[in-house]
Amino acid sequence: MKDKRWKIIFALCGMIMVLGCNPYQFDQQRYEELVKEDSPVPETDSIHDWMMTTTKTFVVDPSGVTDVKQIRIFTDNPAVAESAEIMGEASYSGDSKVVMNISYPIRLETLYAAAIDSEGYYTIASFKPASSSSIDFTNPIVKHEKLSYQNLYQTFTYLFEEEYPVPGDYDYNDVVLRISMELTGKREVRFNVQLAAVGGEKQIAAAIRLAGYKYDEIESVKTLDNASFNIGAAGDLPEQSGSITERAFLLKSMYGEAVLNLFADAHWATGENVISDNGSILRKRFNVSYEKSDEYGTFTPREITYIVTFKDELDVSSLTMDALDTFIIESYNGNLYEVHMHQYATAQVLYTQSPSDAHNLPWAFCVPYNKFYWPLHKVPMGYQAKSKYTNGAYPYLGNSFGEWAANHTKCIDWYLYPDKHQVYR
Repeated sequence: MKDKRWKIIFALCGMIMVLGCNPYQFDQQRYEELVKEDSPVPETDSIHDWMMTTTKTFVVDPSGVTDVKQIRIFTDNPAVAESAEIMGEASYSGDSKVVMNISYPIRLETLYAAAIDSEGYYTIASFKPASSSSIDFTNPIVKHEKLSYQNLYQTFTYLFEEEYPVPGDYDYNDVVLRISMELTGKREVRFNVQLAAVGGEKQIAAAIRLAGYKYDEIESVKTLDNASFNIGAAGDLPEQSGSITERAFLLKSMYGEAVLNLFADAHWATGENVISDNGSILRKRFNVSYEKSDEYGTFTPREITYIVTFKDELDVSSLTMDALDTFIIESYNGNLYEVHMHQYATAQVLYTQSPSDAHNLPWAFCVPYNKFYWPLHKVPMGYQAKSKYTNGAYPYLGNSFGEWAANHTKCIDWYLYPDKHQVYR
């Protein structure tokens, strides 16, 4: 693995020569070959978009239900499944129909809409999102019932590799974030951001670009209880070279878009005391191993809620989870690189960079599942599936990551089938 890594680094010199590497011409073909050799899934689907969700606009007509005040769309029937998550919600003021934009997992063939009255009673209808964009309550499966528990909001799990533009070890746990979104007012949206794991060994920053939304459309950004990931057990994060130094919660991208500034150092953001005896920052790998040593540690996942107020209520109504360009910032060869999901791989938000054209596994994934178990350190997400059990964290033939990576139409629910001995639980 190390020999291949050095070959890839050498091949990259031409691509980044303007950023300080030796002046050799970049050999894209050789780079592709080396990346493929290093990959646990060398034969990936050439048209894969690596998306596990899709976004669709629905028109909801609750006119058959009395005294409706709110509309919600769920992943499951909230009357019978406490694990049902809210994917979208909207206030209802008596207009005949409500237009809602929803991001939902591709694996779900049936979704559930709830019309909620002023006393909190639910009327629920099921519908097939792939075949219809209209929802009504003429044939409800639940009529005028109250729920005995608090609804959950849909949570996406974001997983990153820190080695861009060199392939990593494919365990996708160098930074793990869980994010949910709540529309809490006509102009207000809340992002609940949880730092769940830090498996990387260098300084890593993180941010969220609100794709398609301008900095000037935001009135303010604050956090619940004035919390900050940049404040840990040892106090304020000290200034460090090679990362974000700005501490404001709202940043403006190079193209004027709104960017939520999460943290400048993932290890400090755990909240643990990571100061060594000589004053440097200890960079253990957190929540990626059950081993307790100088290399590995654990921490209680830390969550902060960002409250974003828009200037115009129309801006909030169209925002979906797929519009969140969640990314990390890491250093390579003395320069800063942004690591994005595949759908935003060419984005240049805070830093100018050369996107990789390698047609293989991406450096980041967004899994639309709040209980997703990420791989242990140095355990790849999965391999090219060849038998009932291959290797990796999601290895089972018929439900494997490798099959999905090789063919985007297969095993679209692979993330529900971990090898419990190869993941962090």
